[in-house]
Amino acid sequence: MHRLLGIDAGKSVVRAALIRTSYRRVFVEALGEAAVTDAGSEAEAIRAAVGALRPDAAAIALSGERSFYRRLDLPAAAQKEVENVLGFELEATVPFEMEDAVFDYRLLRRPPATETLPIFAAVARADDVRERIAVVKEALGFEPERVALGAVALANLEAVMPELTAPPGPDPRGPIAILDLDYLTSEIVILSGGEPVYARTLSRGTAGLPGTAPALARELRQTLAAWRNLGGEPLAGVYLVGGGATAAGAEVFLSAQLGVTILPLPPPRLEGLTAEQAAALPRFAKALGLALGLTPKTKGFNLRKGALEAERSYPFLREKIPILAGLGTVIALSFGFSIIAELRTLDAERELLLASLESASHDVLGEETRDPEKARELLDQGPGAADEDPLPRVDAFDVMVQLSKAVPKEITHDVVELDVNRGHATIQGVVPSVSDAQLIAEHMKEHRCFRDVKIARTSQFVEGKHKYVLELDLKCEDKKKKKTGADPADSAAAGAAEKPEGSR
Repeated sequence: MHRLLGIDAGKSVVRAALIRTSYRRVFVEALGEAAVTDAGSEAEAIRAAVGALRPDAAAIALSGERSFYRRLDLPAAAQKEVENVLGFELEATVPFEMEDAVFDYRLLRRPPATETLPIFAAVARADDVRERIAVVKEALGFEPERVALGAVALANLEAVMPELTAPPGPDPRGPIAILDLDYLTSEIVILSGGEPVYARTLSRGTAGLPGTAPALARELRQTLAAWRNLGGEPLAGVYLVGGGATAAGAEVFLSAQLGVTILPLPPPRLEGLTAEQAAALPRFAKALGLALGLTPKTKGFNLRKGALEAERSYPFLREKIPILAGLGTVIALSFGFSIIAELRTLDAERELLLASLESASHDVLGEETRDPEKARELLDQGPGAADEDPLPRVDAFDVMVQLSKAVPKEITHDVVELDVNRGHATIQGVVPSVSDAQLIAEHMKEHRCFRDVKIARTSQFVEGKHKYVLELDLKCEDKKKKKTGADPADSAAAGAAEKPEGSR
C-alpha cells in the first residue's frame, strides 16, 4: 500500500488530501485545510493542512497563471520524435527561452483519416517549478514527486468517478468541463472521453460576488467560445468544484449564463469516507486529483522534467538512505547466508566423494586412501602400469584348453556348461562314472593358475552316465611378473593340439 498526498496550495487557502491505495481500492485517510493569512505564510499553511501525517509521496500544482497551455498539430511522421520536435514548436509560442522552461504533453485521439498528430501541451518557467518544490520542502522536509499544472489534475478524478467519462444526459459521449471556483481565480479543464483536451485559467473567482458575477460569466463564455473555435463539440455538462462550488445560486446563475447544464459531482468510489468528508469533497477535489496523479494511471501533466528531474536525484536518495541501508543490509545478510549454505553443501559433497574414493581404492587398488594424488600413484602402479600386461593371465579359453588336457582319451566326456565370471569358473560335465570326474578334477589342479579345484556335486544323469559340477578359482601367483615367453602348459595352441579325441 502507498500513502499519497495531494496539496492544493491556492493564494488564500491550502487544502490537502491524504489517500491510501491498494489493489483497485482507494482509502481516504485525511482531509486538511488551512488559510494562508491565518498561518502567516504558504509553507506554514501547508504544514498546518498536512499536520503530522507522513506520506510516501506528495504532489503539488503550479497555478495556471504561471504557465501556458498549447494545442498543436504535428505531422504524423514526427510521432517517434515528438519530444524533440515539440520543444521547437513551443518556443515560438511562449515569451521566454526554452532553455529556462520545462514542458509536458499528452497525445490526443487522432480523428480518422487525419494526417496530423493532435497534442495538448503545457509549458512553464523552470524557476516557478523550483519555487513550488522549495515551498513543499520547507513545509514538510521532503520534495514533491510531481508538480502538476492548474486544473488538469482534476482529470485524475475519473479513477474514482467513472461517470466523468460518460455524464448523464442526452449526449453521454459529449465532452464535459470541471470548473474549479476559487476565491481569487478560477480554472477550467475540459475532458473528452475522460482525457484532458483543453484547460484555461481565469483571473476572477468568487471574490466580489455577486457584483463580479457578470464579469466571471463573460470570461467563462469566452473560454467556451475558444474551445468551440478549436473544433470542440458542445459541452454535455459542467461540474463545479473548489471553494465556490457551494456558493448560493451558483449553479442556477452559471447554467443560465452559459447555456450548459450544471451537474452535481458524482459520488466517488472511495473507502473510509465519512459523511462530513463526503460533504466537503467538492472543496478538496483538486487536492484529491493531485494525490491520484501519483498513481501509475495519471492523466495530468508533470513538470518535474529534464533538469528538474535530475535535481531531485540526490535529495531523493538522501531521504531514502535509511530504507536503502536497511535493504542493503538484508541483501548482504541473505548473500552471506547463501554463501555459507553453499560452502556447507560443497563440504558435504567433498566428504562424500572422499569416502567413495576410499572405498574404490580399497576394492580396486588394494589400499585405502582419501588423497587423490596418492590414488593416482596407486593407479599408475596397479594393473594399468606400463610394465603390466593388460591382458588377463588366464581366461575361459585357458580353462577349455586345460579341461581338454585333463580328460583321458579313454573317457567319453560331454561338457554341458562352462561359466567363467569374476575369477571363478564352473564346469558342468557328463562322464561314465564319478571316479572319472574325480580324475578330471585332479588333472585340473595341475594348472598353476587354478585354485580350490573341487567337485561340488554329482548326480545320476542317465543310465550309465553321471553329471558332475566342478568349481575352481582363477588366480595366478605371479600376476605382477611380466611374461617373457610362452608357457607350453598355458598355451591355448598347444592345448588344442593335444586335445583328446574323446573330449567334445
